[in-house]
Amino acid sequence: MQATVAGASEQVAEVAPAALTGPSVEPEILQLDAARDGATGVSALRRAVERSDRAAYQEALRSRLGQPYQAGNNHSLDGWIAKALGLMGLPQALGPGVKSIIMHESGGNPNAVNTWDSNAAAGTPSQGLMQTIPSTFRACVLPSLAGSSITDPVANITAGIRSMIAHHGISAVMNGGRHDAHGNYIGYGGAGCSSYDLDEYASQLRGLWADEPLPAL
Repeated sequence: MQATVAGASEQVAEVAPAALTGPSVEPEILQLDAARDGATGVSALRRAVERSDRAAYQEALRSRLGQPYQAGNNHSLDGWIAKALGLMGLPQALGPGVKSIIMHESGGNPNAVNTWDSNAAAGTPSQGLMQTIPSTFRACVLPSLAGSSITDPVANITAGIRSMIAHHGISAVMNGGRHDAHGNYIGYGGAGCSSYDLDEYASQLRGLWADEPLPAL
């Protein structure tokens, strides 16, 4: 906030709200009557701006679930994961869990193809970073990426994550996959994503967003 005093009036200029990536208020120029206590006027203005910011922030929080934002533009495993999560409107806090799943499934190779398991024997080998079979990929890939190849890193991640959430819940992603009683990794599966609904996991997701910037709304 910057204030300049000129003659018989006080001008308060460039009152900017706290930095947010969501909606905010426009800077205002107010002329305050010199008869009033300048400090009181400035304090009142500050409180009004803060109230507006809080309202905008709360509105952003309410509407952020499933809202995509730009993230992960570098051509690397971490970048692909970040971008996939951003496109799906999921918190980046899920990144370590997703990476753990990928390393178990494909070792981080986006072109990995399983040639030996039952899916391969049936003519539908698991492919890509998340090792999805073609039918699961088609059913679960983020719709905006439906035209992508099954081995496209970002598209494959969205299909795998959406399948895991639909069939095993968000905790399976948070925990780096499914594990048996001894802590050993267990693969995931399930055809289709008919039950994929982020609203079901709203409270968990908002908790993960606690220390993360708001998406661009």
